[in-house]
Amino acid sequence: MKTTAFLLLLAALFAPLAAGAAQLSDGEIPVATVAVPVGATPETSADPNIDRAFILPTAMTQPSGSATYNNYELLLHGFTYGVTDRIQTTVTVLAPIVRDMPFVGIAAAKWQFLSTPRFHLALQASAGLGVSFTNANDASGYTVGAGAFATVCLREDCSSIASASATYQLAFAGSGGDGQVLIYGASIVHSVSSHVKLLAELTSLATRDVAGTGFDAAPGALASYGLRLHNANIASDIGFVKPVGSDNTFLLGLPFVSVSYRWQ
Repeated sequence: MKTTAFLLLLAALFAPLAAGAAQLSDGEIPVATVAVPVGATPETSADPNIDRAFILPTAMTQPSGSATYNNYELLLHGFTYGVTDRIQTTVTVLAPIVRDMPFVGIAAAKWQFLSTPRFHLALQASAGLGVSFTNANDASGYTVGAGAFATVCLREDCSSIASASATYQLAFAGSGGDGQVLIYGASIVHSVSSHVKLLAELTSLATRDVAGTGFDAAPGALASYGLRLHNANIASDIGFVKPVGSDNTFLLGLPFVSVSYRWQ
């Protein structure tokens, strides 16, 4: 990717000289043709948060060789590496900054197995660890899961997308409280300029015990909305997360901020 970028830079620098030489030789103004490298779509490289909407993941992946740091509410720290243009790995950690705060870590790998100009499908596998530090007694639990994501590009450059996702998590608690969680939802990311996007997302879940016969849907959902400010390296999502179907004293919802930085 660095070699391709260097060649494109050289082409951009020497194109005016070549055009001037051609015009002097035959008296005609040449038509310049710019080659676009095969691989990630232009919008994938232009938005460091292309692999997710507000909170939910999309079927999009980070460009090959890129490394992205994500920070959510100053508490969650994430790191994503683009193995290829269709495979990425992510590690997210909730660091215990106070004594009674639990440690939570999740590792995930996403594979975009279907990619067309306007439609993308991806699968994700994940594993997590949680440790609670209370009363000098450590309690730990583990999770394993899998997810499926679909994304439709609303524009040819995929600057605006609509996505749906479903993720299944199986949790094992040391105290015997094993259970299952199904998280599902949909999102829209709409570009209004080259550096601003509007975000809207609806998320809900269902749970059940391992020995249960069916999932119990949560009494409500989370509606998230806001905007994304970004360039090719830095992105910030600013908005609100509001519970729907339950009492909530926050009229607009709970404020939410995330910041990302991507190295390419």
